[in-house]
Amino acid sequence: MEAIKNLRVNMEQKILQSNNVIIVPHTGIDFDAIGSAIGLSLIAKRMKKESSIVVDDPFHQIDPGVQLVIEAAKTDFSIITRDKYLQTQNEEDLFVLTDVNKSYLVSLKEELTNPDKIIIIDHHNTDDATIKANETLIDPNVSSASEIVSKLLCMFKIRPTAEIANYLLAGIYLDTNKLTKNTSSETMRTVARLLEYGASMNRVTDLFTEDFVSDRRVQELVSRAKIATYSIATVCADPDIEYTKEELAKVADYLLKYKVDAAFAIGNIGNDTISISARSKEKVDVGAVMQ
Repeated sequence: MEAIKNLRVNMEQKILQSNNVIIVPHTGIDFDAIGSAIGLSLIAKRMKKESSIVVDDPFHQIDPGVQLVIEAAKTDFSIITRDKYLQTQNEEDLFVLTDVNKSYLVSLKEELTNPDKIIIIDHHNTDDATIKANETLIDPNVSSASEIVSKLLCMFKIRPTAEIANYLLAGIYLDTNKLTKNTSSETMRTVARLLEYGASMNRVTDLFTEDFVSDRRVQELVSRAKIATYSIATVCADPDIEYTKEELAKVADYLLKYKVDAAFAIGNIGNDTISISARSKEKVDVGAVMQ
């Protein structure tokens, strides 16, 4: 609790001293990244500072539910590409990274050179590629970036609209595999608060409605999984077929339904890039494995 209180104070100071607030979620954007980014943009707006969310993924590669969130949010928030940001960048801009801390997972790289102009909010383990920042809240014990941002909104005394509460709840829902893992009493209190703000579990589950073709691809990969030593499920996709990071994450999540302790889904996501999605129950620290 002390860490988030300090973040709230320091974030307010840095936002007020900045030109614009540039919110940077990870590439391969998902519900947690976009939900927490919108929450952060709401904080900047309340402090009367311009903000933009940088989303540089090809639109057709974004999960359909996340596409809906992005299109709806564009009415009230600035969501721009990396190239669009570079046209207006300013050395006094403040970068707030959410749901990410590694340089190879963000669309802005050479722009993130001044640690004093960077804030990182994340729940993933750090490694040698973690971006240097003087202000961070990186806690792998928290369910999601959306949980952290929801708490920040409360500390800033900002009541989000029901729709923004839905986006934040969707972020938590995703990263807890529908509230079945990585949850704590704090997580459930945050969920309850979002429901008080008007979030609807029915609305959130609607966002997760599966695209038929994508779901068939996911299920085909699941059917190829092997469960080996130490109850670890692994599946390696055909290298000639491109998947989205979201699809690989769904495969790993689905495999946890079986009697396994951890699951790894490996596949080609394009641009000569292989992605690994790792999920686990309590016995295996997949963050340490991936690191």
